[in-house]
Amino acid sequence: MSYEDVTVVTEPDLFFANQPSILLLGCDDYLHTIIDNLRRLNFPVTVYTTSESNTLDWIVSAYNDSQFTILNCSFNDFYTGFFIDNNNVFYYNNKESYKRFNLNKINDPIEALIKWMYKWQKNQDLNVASL
Repeated sequence: MSYEDVTVVTEPDLFFANQPSILLLGCDDYLHTIIDNLRRLNFPVTVYTTSESNTLDWIVSAYNDSQFTILNCSFNDFYTGFFIDNNNVFYYNNKESYKRFNLNKINDPIEALIKWMYKWQKNQDLNVASL
């Protein structure tokens, strides 16, 4: 499914393209807001979105293709434990502190998304300026 320059991917599909990718683990409540924000970028983005029925193999493949992951800790305890110690994972809805594993706690996925968008857009502008 594509929303202008945002391609939303669900299992079993993977989308291989020369563009940044984001993995959303349990972020269905924010999916439309995330897509609306990503459409403001001047470059295409892939969004992998998950459900409880996804296989671990597919989620790991989507994670490996993504530069940025947003994790809803209340989505699935196994996935929280599996991904929490990665530095490109930003998490929310945690019931316990994960500071010893990951300092990327967020209150709202949109806050982290906007920071990521700004960083990517800035890097894109620098790359164009150097041509």
